[in-house]
Amino acid sequence: MSQSLLYHAFGVREGYEYVRTEYRRGTVEFHLTVAPCLMVCPHCQGREIIRKGKRFRRIQTVPIGFKAVFLVPEAPRGQCRGCGQVFEVAPPLPRAMSTTRNG
Repeated sequence: MSQSLLYHAFGVREGYEYVRTEYRRGTVEFHLTVAPCLMVCPHCQGREIIRKGKRFRRIQTVPIGFKAVFLVPEAPRGQCRGCGQVFEVAPPLPRAMSTTRNG
């Protein structure tokens, strides 16, 4: 799977890495993980992070033909070694886009 396809077709920005594609009950799921560069403490900006688990989000996006498509990004939880802050990385999700044309 091409990072370029995820970006251009589904609006997936930097910070995600493609993991796998699953075909479930007539749908297509693209599983994504958070790039290590996003594991930064929001409190002190420290980069020494201890991973403390993760959860996944399931976000429906535009279909491919008649198949429903879902992005399944990881939302890791971490703790900063420097300040002790516990946080969840909210990965940069695709931004809403206007469907109207100017002019």
